[in-house]
Amino acid sequence: MNIKHVIAAGFLLFLHISACKNPAKGEDPEKVTINISDFKINSEAIKVADSIMYITNVKNPNPEDAYYMDQWLGGAKTKLLADKIFAAVYSKKLNAYNYITGDKMSIEEVKELENEFKRKDIGQILFTEDWYFDEENLKMYKQVNSIMLAYFRYDDAGNLMGNKAGIRVYLNGTKPMRGAIDY
Repeated sequence: MNIKHVIAAGFLLFLHISACKNPAKGEDPEKVTINISDFKINSEAIKVADSIMYITNVKNPNPEDAYYMDQWLGGAKTKLLADKIFAAVYSKKLNAYNYITGDKMSIEEVKELENEFKRKDIGQILFTEDWYFDEENLKMYKQVNSIMLAYFRYDDAGNLMGNKAGIRVYLNGTKPMRGAIDY
């Protein structure tokens, strides 16, 4: 490797490091600046899944299983995500929808749901996504189109009974679906 390659590699490394920064004092510590070009979908990427839906446990259904919590949920910041979604709903940047009926929920209905169920009890998230595959660069991309937060329900003894659908929000200009037919 000649000196030009070393200088070019050093410059590229500098650009990459400077593209990410730690938040300044007073900024949200969860926010970091990222280089968006890392996430651009190559124009040759092909859609390999259209509106795929899946449920992810984001709270350990069996608290005695530490492996599950550490290995599968170690990086999940469910409350942070829920806080951001609810803040966007309350500020009317996002609309909340009833997962079962597909109807738009009023702010009062969302508040009633939050009085009945607590954000700490969000146990599952239902994602609707489109998946893309960039064959040239061998990269996979996902676009999340909707998120439904589901609450774990417990009996008086603290045993998990099941879940309750919470609000559903649509992202990226995706149009709401009618009812739970899409489940």
